[in-house]
Amino acid sequence: MGKGLSPEQIVRRVREAAEPVVASFGLMLWGIEVVAGGRTVVRVYVDAPAGGDVAEDGNNGEDGMLEGVSVDQCAEISRMVGLALEVDEVFADAWVLEVSSPGMDRLFFEPAQLSPYVGQEIDVTLADPHPEIAGRRKFRGPLVSASENAFVVEVLLAPVAGEKPVPSNVSIRWDWVRKARLVPVFPDTSKPGAGKNAKKAAGKGGGKQA
Repeated sequence: MGKGLSPEQIVRRVREAAEPVVASFGLMLWGIEVVAGGRTVVRVYVDAPAGGDVAEDGNNGEDGMLEGVSVDQCAEISRMVGLALEVDEVFADAWVLEVSSPGMDRLFFEPAQLSPYVGQEIDVTLADPHPEIAGRRKFRGPLVSASENAFVVEVLLAPVAGEKPVPSNVSIRWDWVRKARLVPVFPDTSKPGAGKNAKKAAGKGGGKQA
């Protein structure tokens, strides 16, 4: 972990180093994840802006492209951000930096990211049980709506214990969320031609160690 820094402080320092670098590639910073352990892992997710052009140095998912972000771009961003963090001496112990696109099962880091995915299935884990649904922290279902600090998911709930579950809209505040992720929809590869170019390249940049 960093020199007496909390995960939140590390995320802020990494964001300060990463945002200008990512922007210089015409990309956007989707989010930052810090996984503490024997060796701290920092994951930086970058994405092409909505409606933006794909990277110039790739053709498709099988030739170095990650949903508009190329593997080469991820590697170069990792190198540049890693150097900046080393100069700033953010980490006291061994650490690794990974840079990739958010992927088909993308994590959500703020409620504003949810709106474009209304109608798609998401997987949500709360830090504590839902205050209106005793003992339940996990929800999975179509995203019904999203606002500035809350969202609604359609899930199966039993009206009364023992009764058959029925679709119900559950409202969730963003500050209750521990993790929210998009549930990927994979192409049907049983039909001729289906799944072409669906392969996703590994998009991790070179790791850096303090």
